[in-house]
Amino acid sequence: MKKKILIVEDDNLISTIFRMFLKELGYDLLGIVEDGKEAIRLCEKLNPDIVLMDVHLGGDLDGIQTTELIKSKFDIPVIFLSSDTEESTIQRVINTHSYGYLVKPIDKKELGISIELAFYKHQFDLDQKMREKRFRNFITDSPEAILVINEAGGIEYLNCLGLKLFRTAYIEDLMGLQLLSYISDEYQEEFKEKFDRAVQMGQGIEYTHLKFKTIHGDPFDVGLTAAHIEFNGKNNLQFIIRDVTQEYAYREMLAEKADIINHFHDGVVTFDLNGMVKSWNNGCERIFGKSESDMIGKPYSDLSLSGREKSFAEDLLIPTEKNSNYEVELLFDIDGKETYLKLYSSMLKNEKGIDKGIVCYVRDVTVRKKSQLMLEESERRNKDLINAIPDLIFVVNKEGIFEDYKMDDDSVLALPKGEIIGAHLDKVFSGEALKLAEEKIEKVLNVGFMEKFKYEMKTTKGEHWYEARITNLGNDKVMVLVRELHED
Repeated sequence: MKKKILIVEDDNLISTIFRMFLKELGYDLLGIVEDGKEAIRLCEKLNPDIVLMDVHLGGDLDGIQTTELIKSKFDIPVIFLSSDTEESTIQRVINTHSYGYLVKPIDKKELGISIELAFYKHQFDLDQKMREKRFRNFITDSPEAILVINEAGGIEYLNCLGLKLFRTAYIEDLMGLQLLSYISDEYQEEFKEKFDRAVQMGQGIEYTHLKFKTIHGDPFDVGLTAAHIEFNGKNNLQFIIRDVTQEYAYREMLAEKADIINHFHDGVVTFDLNGMVKSWNNGCERIFGKSESDMIGKPYSDLSLSGREKSFAEDLLIPTEKNSNYEVELLFDIDGKETYLKLYSSMLKNEKGIDKGIVCYVRDVTVRKKSQLMLEESERRNKDLINAIPDLIFVVNKEGIFEDYKMDDDSVLALPKGEIIGAHLDKVFSGEALKLAEEKIEKVLNVGFMEKFKYEMKTTKGEHWYEARITNLGNDKVMVLVRELHED
C-alpha cells in the first residue's frame, strides 16, 4: 500500500517540485495546503502517514506550532522543510520531537529516505507505546505487587498493590527513592549483592526471601523475583513481590513446635496409613536405639515387637480409627531386653478432614511395669503363704481395714468371711486388744520390724488368750498372724 503524504508549504514552486518528487518515488499525495489551520483540518479528515511541513508558514500558526497540534491531536509524524539553520529555530524543532529536518534545496533521494525512516520510526514508536500501555495495564491489574527499579536502584514505578505493601496510598512517597532504604538492615547486604550481579550480568533474580520495611519502619517478610525489562526506553528490573509475613510466621511456629517435639524425653512417631514411619523424634532414638535416618520410610514391623506377629493394622490403625484416641501397652525386644512401651495414638488428617496417618506418643513404662509385676507376684505369694498356714491370719492395710484373712474354722470368730473383709479392726478386736493392735500395726509400717503382743478374746469357744505377730508386707499392708496360747 502506498504511503499517504500531505504537504504543508506556502511556496508554489517548491510545492510543485515536491509533487513531482513524490510521484516519482511512488507515494500517494493527499494534497498541498498553505497554512496551519487547513493542515490540521486535512489531518483529521484524511489521516496521512507523513506530513511534510514548512517551518515558516504564513497565517496564525507557523510550521512548528502546527506540528505540535498535529502531534498532540493525531500523533502523525512530521518532517520539517526549511532553509533556516538558525540555532533558535533548530531548538524549537527539537522540542517538537519531529521525525526529520530537511534543509532546502532538497534532493529527491534524500526526501525518499527521510520519509521511509520517519514512517518506520513512527511505527516503532507506536509499537513501543502499545507495549508500555499493555505493560502498565498488566502492572496495574496484577494480583501481585510490582515494582520497576532502575539500574541505580531507584524506584521508577509501582502498582497499587506495591503501594499497599509499603502501607501508603501515595506513589510520591516512594517514587525516585532507593529500594535498598526499605530493606531491613540485616538483609541489605544480601539484596545489594544480588541486585548488582543482576545489573552487571543482565540477568534476573531468582526467588529470594527478605525483610522489607514500610514507610513507617514496620518490618514484614517478602518473597521476590526480578527480571530485566525495558521501561520508558531504559533498562530496568521488574520486581514481583509478595507479602509472606503470615506464611513465615506460620513456618516459624511449625519449626518451634517441631523443635519442641523433637526434644521430648518421650518418643513421638508418625506413620502413614500403610504403617511406614514418616517422622521420628529424639525420644524415639533414645527409646528404640535407632536414628531418624535409619527409621524414616521403614515399616512398623521394624520396631522389634516381642514374640508375636507384628501388625500395624491390628495394633494401631483399626483401634485408633474406632476410638480416635487409643492407648495400648506393648512388649518390645530392644537390644535383647524386654521393654514395655505405652503407646497413645491419634489419627492424622489433611485439610479436608481425610485420614492420612497416625501419630503415636511413646513412653517407656518398663520400670513401672516390672514393679507392678513384682508386686503382683509378691501378693500372689503372700496369698499362697496365707493359704498354706493353718493359723488365723489377717491382711490389714494402713487404715486398719481387713483386706483378707484365712482361718480353718470361721465359727471361732462367730463372723463369716464376707463380713470381715472390708471391715475395720474393731470388728474383731476391742478394748485393750484393739489399742495394742493399732499401735503395733502403725509401728511395723513405720519401722519395718516384726512386732507381737498378747491379748484375751472372747470367742464361740469361750475366753482364750492369743499371741498376734505383725509383719510388714509392703505396699502399706501388714500380715497379722494369730496363734492361740495353750497352757503347758
